Order: sequence, then C-alpha cells, then structure tokens
Amino acid sequence: MKIWKVIFATIVIFAAGALAGGILVKSLKLPGPPAKPPVPGFLSRQGFQDRLKKELQLTAEQTNRIDKIFAESNERMKILWGLIGPEVQKELQEVHESIRGELTPSQRETFERLLKQSGHRPEGQRRGSRGTNQTNSANLPSK
Repeated sequence: MKIWKVIFATIVIFAAGALAGGILVKSLKLPGPPAKPPVPGFLSRQGFQDRLKKELQLTAEQTNRIDKIFAESNERMKILWGLIGPEVQKELQEVHESIRGELTPSQRETFERLLKQSGHRPEGQRRGSRGTNQTNSANLPSK
C-alpha cells in the first residue's frame, strides 16, 4: 500500500505544478490571436467517445462494448479520485494562497476573477461541498 501513496503523491505534485504553471502563464499571457476554447469536461471523455463512434463508424455492438469500457473506467476513476482528491484540493488551496501572497490587492482581485472564470472556486465554496471542503462524487464526470 505504501507504493500507492508514493505514486499518488507524485501525481498530486505534478498536477499542482502544472496547474500553478498554467495559471501563471495564463495570467501573464499577452493578447494575441484568439485561443481555442478549453477542452470541456474531464479530459472531454464524452466528446472523445462521440468522436470515436463517428469517425470509427462503430457497429452497435462495438458501441455498446466501448460504452461499457468507459463506464467501468469512470467507476475506477471515482475510486482513484476518492483517494487523491482531497490531497489535490488541499494542494490547490495552498498554491492559490501562495500566489495570493505574492500579489498586490488589485492583482488579487484580478486573480480571483480569473479563478472564477476558469471554474475554480474559493475555498469552502466547492461544487456540492455543502459548506465543507470534502470531495463529493457529484463533482466527478459521468463518462
């Protein structure tokens, strides 16, 4: 079980670094040509599923089996997220607080607006949290 903790810790650290880097780059980005809209949903799984069906011209049988694969994967993802989700949320909160500490009051206001636009919520206001910071399975994507 100890090896899983190391693996999960590595994933959490990588995700937090990627998120912090992304926020920093996005906040410093100069105006340029309009960017593509961000990928919707959790890695756009439903969009990917739909694209598979269309572009691979799957039979009804193949579609059913592939839908089952995605559904089973979703259940496994819920289990994994249940294990690492709280740690990821805690790390994100710490990253946000550290960033806030480096900003002027005016920059903090802009930072909060950017977080809201990107779908992040202030601590204690997580979707489905009902006033707590605990992860809720309602936050997870369906497929």
